[in-house]
Amino acid sequence: MPNHRRFFIDPNNIDGSDALITGETARQITKVLRLKEGDVICLLDGLGNEHSALITSTSKDHVAARILGANTCSRELETELTLAICLPKSDKLDLIVQKCSELGISRYVIVNSERVIAKLDETKVAERLARWRKIACEAVEQCGGARVPEVNGILSFSALTTEIAKNDIALVAWEEEKSVGLKKALNANAGAKSVMLIVGPEGGLTESEVESAKSAGAVCVTLGRRILRAETAAIAACAAILYELEGEL
Repeated sequence: MPNHRRFFIDPNNIDGSDALITGETARQITKVLRLKEGDVICLLDGLGNEHSALITSTSKDHVAARILGANTCSRELETELTLAICLPKSDKLDLIVQKCSELGISRYVIVNSERVIAKLDETKVAERLARWRKIACEAVEQCGGARVPEVNGILSFSALTTEIAKNDIALVAWEEEKSVGLKKALNANAGAKSVMLIVGPEGGLTESEVESAKSAGAVCVTLGRRILRAETAAIAACAAILYELEGEL
């Protein structure tokens, strides 16, 4: 599909050959990018499909378009990679979500583990989840993807362990592991199509948390001889997993 401006749209707003774009996306099209009737754009339905569309009319909060054609995005990965990330300090999770979404991961689970330093007010959880979903959406738009990663949370670590069995393999990045690396763990589970990566907070995971994850079926892995920051570990490990399983990067 030609390199037109890309925008996510609710699939329910595509009806046959007609599409209706509303809200902030419509305002971005008309007010920020100043696109107009007759311009061609690319609409993403969040399900992996790209729709080439011709803008037919614009108003303050709405853009109408006619669908010219559609295809399945060839840039989506086969591996479903879930990043279970313990809530880091400051705005580090913004960076993690942005970069891992560019890489092509499928899902985030935000976790509140024992050594999490950042304490998020319960009244602001919905707002922060919405922010991270928006960051993920914008990252996928810009990098040529067509499927927005889910962003779920905030889960306790015990609740996270119940999610482990839903994956073909779950990996715990743990600084105390010395012998099993990502490559070795993935080679031992050749053919895995769904992977969960668990990354602790700045203070790391406790031994009891690691043991509970192992009891649920997770495998501890080392990310090398150096101790990485949480955001570095998350981004680098996701990239390494996708390289090993998909040949990406």
